Amino acid sequence: MSQRKHTGRRRRRSPYLFIIIMVILLIALFMVGVGALNAWDDYEKEAAVTPIPSPVPTATVSPVIVTRDPYFVTHTPVPSPTPSMLSVGSKGQMVTDLQLRLQQLGYYTGAIDGDYGSGSKSAVEIFQRQHGLDADGIAGSQTLSMLYSDRAKPMKKNDVIPDGAPLLVNREHPVESGFVPADLVRVKDIAGNAFDVYSDSSVQGVREAVTALTEMINAARVEGFKPWKLAEGYRTLKYQQRIFDNQVEEYMEERDMSRSQAVSATRLTVADAGQSEHHTGLAFDLNVPGEFFGDTAQYLWILENCWDYGFILRYTDEKQDITGFMGEEWHVRYVGKEHSLKIKELGYCLEEYIDYLNRQ
Repeated sequence: MSQRKHTGRRRRRSPYLFIIIMVILLIALFMVGVGALNAWDDYEKEAAVTPIPSPVPTATVSPVIVTRDPYFVTHTPVPSPTPSMLSVGSKGQMVTDLQLRLQQLGYYTGAIDGDYGSGSKSAVEIFQRQHGLDADGIAGSQTLSMLYSDRAKPMKKNDVIPDGAPLLVNREHPVESGFVPADLVRVKDIAGNAFDVYSDSSVQGVREAVTALTEMINAARVEGFKPWKLAEGYRTLKYQQRIFDNQVEEYMEERDMSRSQAVSATRLTVADAGQSEHHTGLAFDLNVPGEFFGDTAQYLWILENCWDYGFILRYTDEKQDITGFMGEEWHVRYVGKEHSLKIKELGYCLEEYIDYLNRQ
């Protein structure tokens, strides 16, 4: 068999393939360049119409709040009350200073212990009332500013327990609009458990009268006369008007009375606003839970002993033609021992007693 002779030649590659590849690369580079130039042109156009933002004032920048991992937080201190607010529950040197200042002016008689309790609150309320401030018992910036200023006045003498005749309040002698007695305190803060039931835990009275009331009820309890309920104490003119209006409406609805008839009937048992003894903070309505007071042993004890504690039975059936009110066995009025014992001796109602003093 014959064999072909190997010549040793290699196949040569075509030069056209290299040229094609180079052309493609050049086109790609050109496209990338054009895109970049277009992007830069767009940026310059946008920058030309977009205003440069003004720097943000430091005061308007909100502080950054960093929240710690609870695992590492062991105690979060409670900030002490600032001079812009002291109220019940506040403690510390600022409360001590407050108590000392109130004591200096005659408003506070409790312990100087740096604890803002009910006694401090009551003293602040009295100070606020006597200085034309909102009597909320909270020593805010306005109250503190007044308290530590030269305008702060010593506590004025009680305006409903004068040295002379007891204050007379009735239809002919109403209190002035806006009248508020000095030294009002919450009865429960002083009487505590002397009363088994309070119709309202916020019932108030003048401090001297509340102290005498507490002494009287505790004396009755020692003798076995209990339980006791405090139904009413100090009333604002607005509250008295609401009581009067409600009674009028009740008569009109339940007894089919005209308004004039209902008003006349109401005035036998309820005073018009401004004409009620409850405005003085010296009158209290006593009761026995679940019973009519006039039928109880507690009433008989009051009838016999209230005079010894400075109280009188203000309204009785025998004196209705003078007082203008039907008998109210539950209504006691503080006048002080000097006057109460004399009223008992003479058998007078308060109107008669005032006339007696004037004649003397």
